[in-house]
Amino acid sequence: MVDPLLFTGFLAATALLVLSPGPIVSMIIAETLGRSSRHGLAVALGAGVVLVLFQIIYIAGFSAVLMALPDWGFTAIRYGGVILLAHMAVQMLRSKGNVTIGEAPDKTPAQAFRHAMLLSATNPKAILFFAAFYPQFISRDLPLTPQLIVMGFGFLIVAVGGDCTWVAASSYARTWLVKKGGARFVTRLAGGVLLCGALLLLLINPA
Repeated sequence: MVDPLLFTGFLAATALLVLSPGPIVSMIIAETLGRSSRHGLAVALGAGVVLVLFQIIYIAGFSAVLMALPDWGFTAIRYGGVILLAHMAVQMLRSKGNVTIGEAPDKTPAQAFRHAMLLSATNPKAILFFAAFYPQFISRDLPLTPQLIVMGFGFLIVAVGGDCTWVAASSYARTWLVKKGGARFVTRLAGGVLLCGALLLLLINPA
């Protein structure tokens, strides 16, 4: 269904992309640091759901519809994501930071899941990214649709796996930091990470 060499290169390139810092990674780190690993996993799952939807849209051939959207439409959606991250950052920075490991009195994992979906949905140009990225690893000697489906599953597995890696690393760091400096510092750090994520969203997704 796929060319083994091209597919290996595709998975390697995907891993590099997933492990690179970005708005979703910032949110994963912040939720895990500021609340719990369950919140970080909820963010990863929410982003994964939107990723599936985006890939379905791309494979179904509807990316051309998004290309017809005016630039101001993309800009408005993008700023929606920036506002969401900034709002979450302010909440964390204003928090008293007196929570303990595994507790999340001000936000449930379900809320983190919904926020992650909203943030992921503020980047509809991701579908157009697939349109530019996937063709680099497609063999002309094989049927197109099966290749896209296999690549889609591969991208999803690597993406969710990479996000879970960030959760695990952040959870370990949270435990260590709370022991060293207290939950208040960890909460402030999480808020700072979210502010960085908002800035990244502005920089990597220009109008």
